[in-house]
Amino acid sequence: MGEVTGTLGSKRKQVIGIITIVVLVIITILVIRSRGEEIDFKMIMNTMRHANPGFLILAVISMLLYVHIEGRAIAVIAKPLGYRLKRRHTFVYASADIYFSAITPSATGGQPASAYYMIRDGMKGSDATITLVLNILLYTASLIILGLWALAWKFEFLVQCTRIVKLLFVVGLAVQILLLLLCLLCMFSRDTIRNLGGLLAKLLHKLRLIKSKTKMMRGIRDFVDRYSRSAGVLKSNPMVVVKGLLMNILQRFAYCSIGYCVYRSLGFSSMGFFDIAAIMLLLMMAVNSLPIPGAVGASEGSFLSIFSSIYTQALLVPAMVITRLINYYVCFILCGVVTLCYHATLIRRDYKPIYVKGETAEPETPDDEAYRLVQMAHESLPGHIDIIRASENEKNDPVPVPAKVSGEDNSKTILMQTGSGEDSAGGTDNRGNIS
Repeated sequence: MGEVTGTLGSKRKQVIGIITIVVLVIITILVIRSRGEEIDFKMIMNTMRHANPGFLILAVISMLLYVHIEGRAIAVIAKPLGYRLKRRHTFVYASADIYFSAITPSATGGQPASAYYMIRDGMKGSDATITLVLNILLYTASLIILGLWALAWKFEFLVQCTRIVKLLFVVGLAVQILLLLLCLLCMFSRDTIRNLGGLLAKLLHKLRLIKSKTKMMRGIRDFVDRYSRSAGVLKSNPMVVVKGLLMNILQRFAYCSIGYCVYRSLGFSSMGFFDIAAIMLLLMMAVNSLPIPGAVGASEGSFLSIFSSIYTQALLVPAMVITRLINYYVCFILCGVVTLCYHATLIRRDYKPIYVKGETAEPETPDDEAYRLVQMAHESLPGHIDIIRASENEKNDPVPVPAKVSGEDNSKTILMQTGSGEDSAGGTDNRGNIS
């Protein structure tokens, strides 16, 4: 996962990413032809014209739901942090994630892009980071859960697949499990990860695989800090985890629905929804961890291998093209257009924030309580007695705790108590001024 910051990738990087995808598509076509699979675009267009339009429309709706549900998962996680995100804005955040993930290796550009728009809309950088970190954590957990379910549901089917597909599935599942464990360790055992990271940095530096171990250690520290800040939200809001996980599982099924709708649109009906969904999940797990933008090439090749026993030889390539066209290329273009249009609206409103942080579930700190009590004590004193007000930046310093007002007759004394219970400076002289 890339660094979650409030910056957006440069236009040059976006152009490079898009060019990379085009090159990969060309290579994919050449590889498919070299395998003896003929790509007849006229036949593909003719197949689309004769396909069931109702199921194709459902496939497009499933694609839109795929984007929409990711946005609502972000909203669910952001709510206990004090933000009520609107649907049209969360659709943009999800679109930015999908678009930039599609043009960057290992989907490293998606979360920084989402964070950019969330911060521009008024979210604190730390809150945007926590939201997206938890979302990627729940995304990984949902992928593992559904991957294991697909393995159990279609184990015999996977056994009959080629060695490369089986290997990719095992590697993909192992990578996701290791990533999930790493994230949990970062959240609940920071020192362990930092120590292991230090040892790894030293080893790689000795082997001359990295130039600067300090730079690597700084990256590990930032990675750990991002996840450790999210631990508090998990502990204080366990239902957020449940809701977010369910949303991510629904998003995976929305994605799998595209494959099922294409399957039905071509006139096939022998396999049920969960059968096709399980096969799509096997495919997803096999290519998800590959460091290729959008898994272009790998997804197409794996589709032809996995679905060769599902479709007839004549409809295998058209089915692959239609499925990938909807679940990747049309989705990619749509999310790019949505992101571009929203960026234009940001410029028109001069980047003014639209969200203000509301009440949060975070408990008030003792320092905030102390500051309020001091202010209340000051307001109850006579006008001729002055009190030095803490500045906005100083009010959360851990030194002052609640003030105690005492006195006899018309004289008043303010005693500032330290955290240890000992009185500190705060008496008054004979004129009633604070010394």
